[in-house]
Amino acid sequence: MNTLVIYGAAGYTGGMAAEHATSAGLNLILAGREQSRASLEAMADRLGASIRLFSIDNPDAVAAGLDCISVLLNAAGPFANTAEPLMSAAIRAGVHYLDFSAELDTYREALALDVRARAAGVMLLPGSGGSVAMLGSLAGHAVARVRKPPEDQHRASCGRCDVEGVSHQREPEYRDGDASSR
Repeated sequence: MNTLVIYGAAGYTGGMAAEHATSAGLNLILAGREQSRASLEAMADRLGASIRLFSIDNPDAVAAGLDCISVLLNAAGPFANTAEPLMSAAIRAGVHYLDFSAELDTYREALALDVRARAAGVMLLPGSGGSVAMLGSLAGHAVARVRKPPEDQHRASCGRCDVEGVSHQREPEYRDGDASSR
C-alpha cells in the first residue's frame, strides 16, 4: 500500500494536511523532530496514524524515516533549511517529494537535483501548496480576459498580492463582453 509521510505534521499547515489525508483515507505517517514527539503522538492517536521521529541533520536517520514510504510531504519550514536535505534523501530512497514552500530557492534546488531525481524515478514538486500556481493561473486568466485595461494603471503585483495606482474611473473591457463572468 502507498504511504504518505508528512514531515512537520506538528505544525499548523502540516496538521491540516494530515487531517485531510486521513479524511481521504490515505495511509499516513506523521513525522518530525524529537522536540515534536508529544504533539505528533497526540495527533497520531486522534487520526489513527503512526509517527516517525528524525532530524534532517542526520542523513541516516532521514533514510530510515523514509523506509517503505511512497510520498514525502515536507511541511517543515523554514524550507530554505529543510527542502534540500529532504529532497536529497527522497531521491536516495526513491520517494516522491512535495512541499508547499512557494520559495524561489526550493524551485532552484529541485532544478539542481532534477537529473538525479529523474534517474531515480522520483518526482520533486516544491511549491505544491498552490500559492504560486493559483496566482499565476489567476493572473493568466485575467490577462486573457481583459482586452483594454484602465489607461492609468501604474502597477500591479501578484508576487505580494498588492495593487497600487489602479484607476477606478473606467471599468476594463472583457473579451466576451460580460463583466459578470470574471
